Amino acid sequence: MKTVMTNKQWAAKYPQVGTGPVAAETCVSPAYFERERELIFRRAWVNVGRVDEVERPGQYFVRELAVCRTSIIVMRGKDGVVRGFHNVCSHRGNKLVWHERGTCGGGLSCGFHSWTFDTQGKLAWVPDEENFFDLKKGELGLTPVHTDVWEGFIFVHLDPNPKETLIDYLGGVAKQLTGTPFGQMSRLRTYKVEERANWKVGLDAQNEIYHLPFQHRYTFPDSLVMKDNTYARLCNVNLYNHHSVWSCEYNPGHKMAPVEALLNRLDSSNDPIKFPHMIGDFDFFVIFPNMVILLFTGPGSDFFMTYNFWPLAVDRSIWEIRFHYPKAENAAQRLAQDYSRLRLRDTLMEDAIAHESVQTGLTTRAKTQLWFQDDEITIRYFHKVVEEFAGAPALVA
Repeated sequence: MKTVMTNKQWAAKYPQVGTGPVAAETCVSPAYFERERELIFRRAWVNVGRVDEVERPGQYFVRELAVCRTSIIVMRGKDGVVRGFHNVCSHRGNKLVWHERGTCGGGLSCGFHSWTFDTQGKLAWVPDEENFFDLKKGELGLTPVHTDVWEGFIFVHLDPNPKETLIDYLGGVAKQLTGTPFGQMSRLRTYKVEERANWKVGLDAQNEIYHLPFQHRYTFPDSLVMKDNTYARLCNVNLYNHHSVWSCEYNPGHKMAPVEALLNRLDSSNDPIKFPHMIGDFDFFVIFPNMVILLFTGPGSDFFMTYNFWPLAVDRSIWEIRFHYPKAENAAQRLAQDYSRLRLRDTLMEDAIAHESVQTGLTTRAKTQLWFQDDEITIRYFHKVVEEFAGAPALVA
C-alpha cells in the first residue's frame, strides 16, 4: 500500500462522523465521569489481560476496576476454562484475594474466616460449618462475571445480561485480526503510569500521528513522514461498530542512527514471525472503551503492544503499556528488542507529559471545544461512541 496524500479524504469516506468541534466538558466534568462509570464501563466488554497470565489450572490474577468500584479475579479452573469472579467472599463480603497474581492448589481462602472456594468458584469448605443455619453451600460460590477470550485476550462484562457476545461486540476488529499470531509473542515488559489526566485525554493523544514530527522531533522525527511532505499522514482508516483502526507506512527515506541500523541487521538474521493481516506498516486499533492494539512490522519479526487506559477519577488514570515480541532466539535479537522497547518507552514518556499538560489546560475551561483535522477522524469517532453510550455532555445535570 502506498500512502496517498489527499486532503480531507476520511470525512468524505465517513460523512456520518461529521467535521465540527467536540465538547471538552466530557474530559473535566465529574458528573460526566460518573455517567461513564455506569453507562460505559459497566455496559461494554473490557479487556483485562491475556491467557498467558493464567496458563495453568489454578493460576489467577486480580484486576482492580476502580472505575466500576470493583475488583475481579480471573482464574483458570482445573477443567481448563478461564473464568472471572467478583473478588468478594460470600461469607461477609471481605475482599478474597489481596495480591495481584498467584497459583492456588485446592482453591482460594478468605483471610477473614478461611471460607475456601475451588478453582471453578464453588464454595468448597466452611470452618465450623455445622454451627451455621440452613447453609446452602451450592448457592454460595463466588459471584461470576461474564468472561470470554478472543485471540488470547481476556474480556469481562459486568452487566449480568450483556446485550451482545464478545465476538459480536468486536465486530470488524475480530474479522480483521482473527488469526493474527499473538500467541507466538511473549510479553517482554509492562509499564504502568499513573497520570493526572482524564482517560480520554490520554487515549486521544495516542490516537493520531499528527503530533509525531513535532512532539517527537528528537525520537522519531521522520519515521512516518513521507517524502516531499511536511506532515505524517494516514494510509487507511476503518471505522467499525464502536471501534476503529488507522494505519500508516514507514518513511522509506528514514535515516537510521548507526546503532539502529546495526540492530536492525542483527534482528533481520532471525526467522521472522509475520502478521498476515496488516494494513500498513503500523496499525493502531482502538477497542472501545479503553484498549488499544498496536501492530508493527519489523526488520525481522513483527511485534505488538497494547495500551489500557484505566480511569481512576475525572482527572486521574493509569496508562498500562505492554510490549510483546517473539521469544528471542539469541542475544542479538534480545538486544534489538530491548533497543526497540526502550526507544518507544522514551517516546511514550514524552506523551505522558503531554497528557497531563492537556488536562491542565482543559481544566481551566478557557477552551470548551476540541478541534480535529481530517487525519484525527478516529478521535472524533471515539467521542461520538462515548456520547452514544453516556449521552451528550449538555444533558448532564
